[in-house]
Amino acid sequence: MKQNGFHIIFIFFLCTTSVFAQLDSIQQLPEVMLTDSKLVHFSKGFKLEKLSDSIIERNASSLTETLRYNSSIYFKENGFGMVSSPSFRGTNAAQTAVIWNGININSIFTGQTDFNTISPFNYNEISIRSGGGGVQYGSGAVGGSIHLNNSYSFKKIDSTQVSLNYGSFSTVGGNASTTQTWGDHYLSLGVNFVSSENDYDFVGKNRKNNHGQFLRFAATVNEARRLKRGVATWNSEYTYNDRNFSGSLNTIGKDGYKDVATRNLWQLQQKIGVFDTKASVAHLFEQYRYFPDSEKPLFDQGRANTFIGALQTEIFLRKKLRINGKMEYSYITAKGDNVGKNSRKTLAAVVLLNHKISAAFSYGINFRKEFLNDFDNPFLFSADVKWSVSKNYELRLNGSKNYRVPTFNDLYWYAGGNIALQPETSYQLELGQEFSFGKLKADIATYYISSEDLIKWIPGSGGIWEPVNINKTRNYGAEVVVGYSVKIFSQHTLGFTANYSYTKAEDLEKEKQLIYVPFHKATGTFQYDFKTLMVYLQGLYNGGIYTTTDNSNAVKAYKIFNLGSEFTFRSNPQITLGARLKNVFDVYYENVAYRPMPSRNLQLFLKFNI
Repeated sequence: MKQNGFHIIFIFFLCTTSVFAQLDSIQQLPEVMLTDSKLVHFSKGFKLEKLSDSIIERNASSLTETLRYNSSIYFKENGFGMVSSPSFRGTNAAQTAVIWNGININSIFTGQTDFNTISPFNYNEISIRSGGGGVQYGSGAVGGSIHLNNSYSFKKIDSTQVSLNYGSFSTVGGNASTTQTWGDHYLSLGVNFVSSENDYDFVGKNRKNNHGQFLRFAATVNEARRLKRGVATWNSEYTYNDRNFSGSLNTIGKDGYKDVATRNLWQLQQKIGVFDTKASVAHLFEQYRYFPDSEKPLFDQGRANTFIGALQTEIFLRKKLRINGKMEYSYITAKGDNVGKNSRKTLAAVVLLNHKISAAFSYGINFRKEFLNDFDNPFLFSADVKWSVSKNYELRLNGSKNYRVPTFNDLYWYAGGNIALQPETSYQLELGQEFSFGKLKADIATYYISSEDLIKWIPGSGGIWEPVNINKTRNYGAEVVVGYSVKIFSQHTLGFTANYSYTKAEDLEKEKQLIYVPFHKATGTFQYDFKTLMVYLQGLYNGGIYTTTDNSNAVKAYKIFNLGSEFTFRSNPQITLGARLKNVFDVYYENVAYRPMPSRNLQLFLKFNI
């Protein structure tokens, strides 16, 4: 049966690319290109937010902080710099996909990404795609996906940037990057690091955050070469993290964690007749070592290698109909002290279509089928529509079926793994509206997610916890994004951006709100610019969150404000000096029960553009 399904999809793939083969002219390469073009061409009816460079630099200590203050995503963080996992539209961390240049990089062990191990400096573009993305990006893209992309261009570029920062709690960091183009070559290199004693005060508790030191180092290489009828690219990334895990109000921290990740992606894109064909090969490596006592050499460890090969072809017919067909094969091997040695082989067939009927109306239809060696995955589909009703009003609608595959920890953990687990499945519907009134822009989205066969770890016989498919959940809510910018006289600019989200995430069996999902979250930034001076005030409101499944215990709501300023020297505009005062009012707050977050703290930075 699996082979028959594969043959059907493969025949459909060939037919769709051959029937229209003579109907379009050759496309020219754009000036600036992304390695993940699907994000642009096949997400028309989805909510897509791109974070600007200034926003990223404002909260650049980690990807957690970047997204916490500039999106509706809630982060469950076990103390500053510790393990950080997202809740996107009320889903859990394993239901949020992190996509690096088109590749899902969630851990094969846990099914999620620790956002405190990722530096936002590594990427040219960070985007947030709300809603189900399982067809395009595979397992875990249920609530939404975070996209970390590296772009390239063959325009003349000669740019080097160096920045240094120092802050409270003995925090030091630096970033250096250079981008050069010559002839048909593009090359971008970067390194960055941050190190901190992280010994902040627990506000009002007469205690400090002991045993919370952390170090993160990252290096990147992104290269492209223009060919006669295409382009060849190489993206490479290395990250190293060394952390002591903080204790809580009730415990003393002892354990530590070290992890290494490398990612390499090679792509060859060629024009073959009217087809835009791309072949890609990728290798992902992850390794961790967990130390029950950071002062001792004993540790548990695990490592995994992922090999991916893909071939896709795309055609754009009369500038209206875009069709993409892709075959992808991945092979994963993993070995860990607690999961043994295991492997997974996956063959995926994907068909994507976007049809622009007119300048105001377009729709998309997408399909995905996977074939695994260990269990069956559901057939996935999505559809989306975007309609520009007028120049000031746009309407979008999308629906999708998505899934999450069990992780190696779920299946093979020595003390309780369950090899009989089935993939989680979910259905989603979203309605969005975009408004613009002069300088005011707004986006309002409402959504509904129904999930079943959720994987949940529960106490089993003998007190051993084990994962089972039991839960059904229902998530629904609304999100509002507002932006406004106005010039006052000729040299003054005032800007305002804000996000608000309401999230209802119910365990239908218990009829209770899911843990660590706030009903309300809001962020906002006021920014004032005058010549070479920029000042901003940033705010975050997090509603209360339940910490137990019966909703009997909760973490209180909190409000945090940050104040920042940057000044570029008029005598030397290549130098920028700045400061950020975080938690201005020295508020006590927690993201996780009994784990206080930082007190008031200051960060200074100096940036050179060479």
